[in-house]
Amino acid sequence: MKPDRPLIEQLRTEADAGLASLQPGPRSIHAHVTRPIVLQLVKAEAHTVLDLGCGNGWFTSALDRCGFDVTGVDHNEGGVRMAEQHFPNLRFHQLDVMRPLWPSLARRFDAVVTVELIDHIPLPRKLIEAALTALKPGGLLVITSNFHGYSKNLALALTGRFDSRWAPLLEDGRLKFFSRSTLTSLLSEFDLRDLHFETVGRIPMFARTMLIAAKTPG
Repeated sequence: MKPDRPLIEQLRTEADAGLASLQPGPRSIHAHVTRPIVLQLVKAEAHTVLDLGCGNGWFTSALDRCGFDVTGVDHNEGGVRMAEQHFPNLRFHQLDVMRPLWPSLARRFDAVVTVELIDHIPLPRKLIEAALTALKPGGLLVITSNFHGYSKNLALALTGRFDSRWAPLLEDGRLKFFSRSTLTSLLSEFDLRDLHFETVGRIPMFARTMLIAAKTPG
C-alpha cells in the first residue's frame, strides 16, 4: 500500500450511484484531508486504523481501499447504520467517545484518525483520552479540525462572514474553534511525542483545515 495520487484522486471524485446518498462525504468534508492523512499513516507504517467519528463511513472506506485494516466508530446510530448499509464488508460500531472506550478496542490500533470531530464535542480531552486508549504503544494519533487563526478570523470579520462561519443557529455544529496554538496546547497536556502540524487547503494563513499528528511513547 502507498499513498499514490491516482487512487486518492479517484476517491475524491468518485460519483457512482452507490455513493450518491453519502453527500456531503467525499466532496466537502473528507476529500481535502485524504492525502495528508494517508501520508502520515504510511510514514508511521500503520496497518490497523480506528476512524473515530466515522459518520457515514465514506472515509473509513477510503482508508480500506488504500490498504489499511480499518474500523469505524461513531455515536450517531443513523450514521452507523448508513455506513453498514453502504460498506457491509467493513467493521462499524456505535459508541459515545464521551464515555470510556470499550475494552475490546483498547490497545488494538497502530493509528487513530479523527476527522473534523474535535471541534464538534463539548469535552475534547475525552476524545483524546479515547484515542489514546485505543492506540498500541508507539501508535499514531491524527486529528484534523477547521482552522482558525488571527489572519483568517480578521478576514472573516472584515468581510462580514462571522455569522455564517460560526453558524450559532444550527441545531448541530461546531462548539470549539481551534487555532494552531490552542490545539497544540491541548495535545501538550498528554504524553505524546514527535508532534507534526500542517495546514490543508488555501494558503497557510487562510487554511481551510489543520492537521496535527503525534505518537504515544513506544
